[in-house]
Amino acid sequence: MKIAMVSEHASPLAALGGVDAGGQNVHVAQLASALAARGHAVTVYTRRDDDALPDAVELTAGVRVVHVPAGPAHALPKDELAPFMDEFGRWLTRAWIADGAPDLVHAHFWMSGLAARRAADALQLPLVQTFHALGAVKRRHQGLADTSPAHRLAAETALLGAADAVLATCEDEKRELMALGADPDRVAVVPCGVDLTAFAPTDPPPHEAGEPARIVALGRLVERKGVDTVLAALAATDDAVSGSSVLGDSVLGSAVLHIAGGPDAAALDEDPEVVRLAALARELGVEDRVVLHGRVDRPGAAALLAAADVVACTPWYEPFGMVPLEAAACGRPVVGSAVGGLLDSVEDGVTGLLVPPRDVDATAAALRRILDDPGLAARMGRAGRDRVERLFGWDRIAESTETVYEQVLQAHGARQHRPRTGTREWITDHLAELQRAVTDASAHADVVDRWGAQLAALLGRGGRVLVAGNGGSAAEAQHFTAELVGRFEGERTPLSALCLSAETSSLTAIGNDYGVTEVFARQVQAHGRPGDVVVLLSTSGRSPNIIAAAERAHAGGMHVWALTGPGPNPLADAADEALAVDASSTSVVQEMHLMLLHAVCAAVDARHAATAVRAEAAGTAPGAPPITTPDDALLVEADAG
Repeated sequence: MKIAMVSEHASPLAALGGVDAGGQNVHVAQLASALAARGHAVTVYTRRDDDALPDAVELTAGVRVVHVPAGPAHALPKDELAPFMDEFGRWLTRAWIADGAPDLVHAHFWMSGLAARRAADALQLPLVQTFHALGAVKRRHQGLADTSPAHRLAAETALLGAADAVLATCEDEKRELMALGADPDRVAVVPCGVDLTAFAPTDPPPHEAGEPARIVALGRLVERKGVDTVLAALAATDDAVSGSSVLGDSVLGSAVLHIAGGPDAAALDEDPEVVRLAALARELGVEDRVVLHGRVDRPGAAALLAAADVVACTPWYEPFGMVPLEAAACGRPVVGSAVGGLLDSVEDGVTGLLVPPRDVDATAAALRRILDDPGLAARMGRAGRDRVERLFGWDRIAESTETVYEQVLQAHGARQHRPRTGTREWITDHLAELQRAVTDASAHADVVDRWGAQLAALLGRGGRVLVAGNGGSAAEAQHFTAELVGRFEGERTPLSALCLSAETSSLTAIGNDYGVTEVFARQVQAHGRPGDVVVLLSTSGRSPNIIAAAERAHAGGMHVWALTGPGPNPLADAADEALAVDASSTSVVQEMHLMLLHAVCAAVDARHAATAVRAEAAGTAPGAPPITTPDDALLVEADAG
């Protein structure tokens, strides 16, 4: 498949070390790479946020990242990007018209969905949506602190109805989507994955015996990630946990919390969340047992997780959360909040322990249980590695995603060719396909303009155009010649144009004597002269009499232009130039042919108008008779030289 992924704020390149690379960056990078490894061609479209970025970058074999100009070319908070999604979508439409449309579009995040839907609707492409986070959930947990645009919830609801499929990353998200009114038949659960090579157990463990136990909290440093709950648990007493005396011999009493995430280490003092957490650690009296690492790259994150005795992931809510999978891949147990994606990624009691969100006592008890029982921690670590190998490797995730893509493409194709039940449905479907064809037609503008210029020059010096088609195309051929011999929009001298489909006596006589295949070819041979233009119309591009006319025109030194349907086809191959309308409906192809012929007439008129202006400026009498023979034209050109 040719797959377009739209990830407006989360570039997959940032997953290779960029600032503030979160789960979506990693997800898009890994999924695109895994799909490419399965033989697909993937292009990821992300917003250009730096003038110095190249137009396109190869992420890996089969994966390109394209930087889309939408909004200012500098970094902006993602909640300020929504106004630029219309521009993003228009750019995608133009790019796909010019370079060829993908088979399928996969949008990541709601704003990507806005841009992707605009382009997908214009070109009638199937659309798959992954939200990564839902505005309704964010609003529920953050309330007035939610900085999302006001129209986010309405936009997400609209995308649920517009997308051909929605990929939920966990069962909890699927339930949320159902509550928003999603069609259950169009929602599939495909989780995030984990790089099983980059994240793996180390043997022996990277920290020495006797060293204080390590608790690792890794991720973006925002309040909802609940790192303050782990800090408070670090300072908890047995009295708070179990009603007995102080911690005593529990390993938790001396454990060190390693916090990774946020800005680079040199800029930690400037980050509001880091400042808040550091102040809390001082208040709780555990600042000497907290290490702030700042941002770490992927290898650094893998090393930190592999060195943990336990990994703490205690967000208030979490759409999915990749850290629990990465910890499990490193063979480390997890203490996690029983929310969102962690309900799927952590198997409670088997690969880790789940606790209520923002519950300090339960978090402290779970940490103490794992830290005080090395055998349990080891069993959980082994079970976690086994589980991610079975369920969460990116090859497995790509296979599941590919299955959804195939189902979407099959359903999309069936809709394109399904029997229609009434006039209203026929009109709706016809207009949708016509809209796509009209959008595509802008790609033909240069060819139409060139044809207009060449016809104006040819006909102005006494040449002629011969036009032919069968059936509905015959009517369009006659319409075109009438516009040239008569007039289209403005006054001008008549131009020589012959419709080979219109002369019934010749058609029937040639057909009777020489066969239907010769009805146009013989007329081309009779009327055409070297340098003339023969315009041939065929919706299929396979009519034998049209192909024969093209061959006879070439033999006589004439130029052949074709208007046809989806290519490649024999007429498009036989013509010097072709305007191909990529539509399955014959009526849409014919309507587009008429529009394109009108555009050619407009281009011819524009050239004649310009010529008249130049002639008037030069003092040439208007309405002078045109040159009538090619020889006369050559003499005039020689005199002018």
